[in-house]
Amino acid sequence: MTISAIIDELNHLPISNFEDYAQLDRLAELTDLLAQNPDGYQACGALLALAERHPQVEFGVPGPLVHTLETYRSHYENLLLASLERRPTTTTIWLLNRLLNAMEGPGKQTLTAKLESLLTHPAADAQAQAAAQDFYCFQTSARA
Repeated sequence: MTISAIIDELNHLPISNFEDYAQLDRLAELTDLLAQNPDGYQACGALLALAERHPQVEFGVPGPLVHTLETYRSHYENLLLASLERRPTTTTIWLLNRLLNAMEGPGKQTLTAKLESLLTHPAADAQAQAAAQDFYCFQTSARA
């Protein structure tokens, strides 16, 4: 399957709810195909858009969506930040927290400030805001 066909399917993958196992299984199949494709990193934007379109879906713990994105270091981080600006979701906030866990120095301060900004992001639903609060407390050792 070509990378453009995978991206097209990701862009149109209908997930009706968090128990839509057939579609979540298809997502796992698509991410497996990405791993076999040397241009798989090109699907990072489509994977993040999928998380944006389905903010209430748990894609796994951490699941194929997160694992796949994290295999494309230096390809997905800026796309993640743009996604967080548009519509923070529990999944994308979790990705940001995972980036923070692996960082030190000034970059960590910048991303921690980004995480703090998500606490009141107008496009974040209550679940995403709660995730941002939990991760912000964890990252700053603050108490809620």
